[in-house]
Amino acid sequence: MTNLDEMIRAAKASFVAIDTAYQAADINDKLIMAETRNKAADQLVALQAKQLIRNASQITDADIAEMKNLKERIDTAAQIQAALLQFVGLVAKFVG
Repeated sequence: MTNLDEMIRAAKASFVAIDTAYQAADINDKLIMAETRNKAADQLVALQAKQLIRNASQITDADIAEMKNLKERIDTAAQIQAALLQFVGLVAKFVG
């Protein structure tokens, strides 16, 4: 499995965990996080669409580990928002 494949797999798992917590959040927290959550979803789709992206070789084991650790950080709404922002920042490096 390539680093790109591993990153996509880890990104999917992280997004599902983060989105599950987002869906369970109250309406006020959802309003705060909605834009970032939608951007994260869009970037995940873009990453999946770029199976042959030119930056794929730049995905490191550390990037993959960071993505895998995101789903561990969703105990509170503040952590969900932080995880969403981290997700968006990390995937943006490869989506462009």
